Amino acid sequence: KSKILSINNQVLFTNFDISVYENGEFLIKETIDKYKKLNSLINTPSFHIRKSLEDIDAVEFYDSVRYGLKSTFVATKFASKVMRKQEFGNITNMTSDAGLGVENSIGHSATSEGTIGMTRTVARDMAKYGVTCNAICAGDFVSASILAASLCLDSMQSISGKTFGTKDGSIFIYQEPRPIDTISKWGGFELEDLESIMPQTIDKTLSDN
Repeated sequence: KSKILSINNQVLFTNFDISVYENGEFLIKETIDKYKKLNSLINTPSFHIRKSLEDIDAVEFYDSVRYGLKSTFVATKFASKVMRKQEFGNITNMTSDAGLGVENSIGHSATSEGTIGMTRTVARDMAKYGVTCNAICAGDFVSASILAASLCLDSMQSISGKTFGTKDGSIFIYQEPRPIDTISKWGGFELEDLESIMPQTIDKTLSDN
């Protein structure tokens, strides 16, 4: 803290649980009181319980969602109100690729994928107000920090609803989910139809892609 203040005494430090709804409102109010506007919000939750489905209990799973996903929602909720009135602003959500499926990390996986889904929705909800929202799966935090800072630049404001990743000094972008194959039947399917069709269709689709 002292090192940062020696560089820039305009930094504002706060210390409270951002997963508490009222604290999110207070954080944004303090920011506006000091700086008069809010250009950017970067959410960086770092709570992770490394447990499998078998070992994790309900409280631990809830804590994963509370400190990982809810805290991002709370800060975004109140920041977006200000940005909507300003008609500008950008939001970046740090997350991970655990949502793709990581062994012994069920709470973290749920939180990570939830953050990405929320990011896409916020981007769509806020587009008409000139506000952008993106997610970064931060495998390499140094590169993720630089990428997050770059997304605050005016020249980057056409980028929204995207999921980026960083690893070993590299930055990449994820393809958005889309259907890759379709099966149809007039009148709808019966259970027996899918039993015979689905395995072959999935095997063929995956081999073609």
